[in-house]
Amino acid sequence: MLNSTFQPNTDYTIDTFLDLVGSNTDIESKKLWISNTEYMYIVYLQGLVDSEKLNTFAESIVRQKTNNPNQTMDTWDSFISVVKSDELHTYKQALTSFFKGEPLLFISGNTTAYSLNMTLSKQRTLSEPTTEKVVRGPKISLIENLDENIALLRQRSRDHNMAVEDIYIGDSQNHRTCIVFHKTQCKPHIVNQVKEKLTGIKLDNVQDSGMIEEFLEETPYSPFPQVQNTERPDRVLAAINEGRVAIFVDGSPFALLVPTTLDMIMKSPDDYYERWIAGSLLRLLRYISIFITLFFSAIYIGLVSFHQGLLPTELAITIAATREDVPFSPFIEAIVMEVTIELLREAGLRLPTPVGQTVGLVGGVVIGQAAVEAHIVSSVMIIIVAVTTIASFTVPQYGIGLSFRILRFGSMAIASLLGLYGVTLFFLLIVIHLTKLESFGMQYFKPFYALNKKSWKDSYVRLPFKRINQSKK
Repeated sequence: MLNSTFQPNTDYTIDTFLDLVGSNTDIESKKLWISNTEYMYIVYLQGLVDSEKLNTFAESIVRQKTNNPNQTMDTWDSFISVVKSDELHTYKQALTSFFKGEPLLFISGNTTAYSLNMTLSKQRTLSEPTTEKVVRGPKISLIENLDENIALLRQRSRDHNMAVEDIYIGDSQNHRTCIVFHKTQCKPHIVNQVKEKLTGIKLDNVQDSGMIEEFLEETPYSPFPQVQNTERPDRVLAAINEGRVAIFVDGSPFALLVPTTLDMIMKSPDDYYERWIAGSLLRLLRYISIFITLFFSAIYIGLVSFHQGLLPTELAITIAATREDVPFSPFIEAIVMEVTIELLREAGLRLPTPVGQTVGLVGGVVIGQAAVEAHIVSSVMIIIVAVTTIASFTVPQYGIGLSFRILRFGSMAIASLLGLYGVTLFFLLIVIHLTKLESFGMQYFKPFYALNKKSWKDSYVRLPFKRINQSKK
């Protein structure tokens, strides 16, 4: 039935279409008589259509009929062509256009229907990024409208080599995505891989780009994200100029960038908007914070549980004094506090902003102080967990921060079993995994192990732009 074509009997066609749509209170219709025997029938979803445009169009038809009662259907077709979006021949095409918010126009005796370009766009205004804030730089983020996002890129870049292609995904092929790439900088095989993976996605109800992210990853069971997401147009343009592909999903304010490496994820726009010395220092601090997030608690557990002799005598005595009345092992202490911090962090995210900030601050202080006074955890453990939590906030992308938070529990567990030997083993396993990981044919750990020193000029640190540009020539 869905692939059936419209019949010359327009009343039957309209009744069949309305039966397929079902009984919905937000469906509106208008019937406009062209002559004593011919009519036009408009059906649309209330709230998704620009009522002013639609009423103006209907009034124009009535006016044309009044002034020229003997007009032929050919004249009507030329009149309609000004506002039509597409020609429809099957019920499936009509349903797709209808639920996109486009009014449908049926003409009596005609086996072709028309979708009208009168959709009312529901979107928020442009605002500052919420997850990727910078001290210095553009204060604008992407929004949920795909066309507006592409327009933002075009406005900021006038490069004629920037190509934009639409790809429809899902079993019904009705959800619009868009890829943007540089014709000369991007390698063709990367573009072809992206198209192949997008067309192979079978999800129909795609609400955000995060839902298709896993379909683009080559190792979905890895804890590390192999697709970078961003809500900043400047970061998207920088990635495109580097030869990467940006993927936009209609309805999502986040663009996906591929291929992706750990080095790319750890970079922040601040690194380039500030002077190179400050940018390099900030980047080094981020890598140090990764190590602290992953291993600080684990190293403490290993030292206190197995390798007390490696600690300076005064420090060992101090730690022993703080743990004198604590009945639990360092591992249990760490797990209790880490889980508590994660609960507070999640509560702060879900609650309204003023309340969430209060819960996070007051909850952390009160619970930490109470836990120490009740001798559930030691004061040193409170410091360790606090430093670890603060370090995890310095990661520029939320997704990779989640990965490090998850791996932190693994490092603590293995440290409680094998001590510092376990921490070293866990570190080697992570490095081996990162070395083997790939994203669209690019090594995920590149350029950290690259022999070419030119690639280091914008990885661990950011050298002046003159030096970076010289290495690219």
